Amino acid sequence: MHRLDNGEPLRDAMSEAGLSIERLAEMTKKADPAGYGIKPATIGHMVSTGTSGRDRFEDRSCDLVARALNRPVADFFTVSPA
Repeated sequence: MHRLDNGEPLRDAMSEAGLSIERLAEMTKKADPAGYGIKPATIGHMVSTGTSGRDRFEDRSCDLVARALNRPVADFFTVSPA
């Protein structure tokens, strides 16, 4: 999946919820049925506007972030083109 608007919707949602990257990463562990969650570095890549920002992410990572924020995946990511 691709992040929307260089991660701006995700940054906005985190700001509204008062969440740091580390706290959101912890929340993904609770949202993950396996209990692993995703690493803070991955979330950092999702929200970064600098050179560390990335556009594509694994479906699982996108799903866990959206679940942790109790929002639809489509609020933050779009399906990658084939």
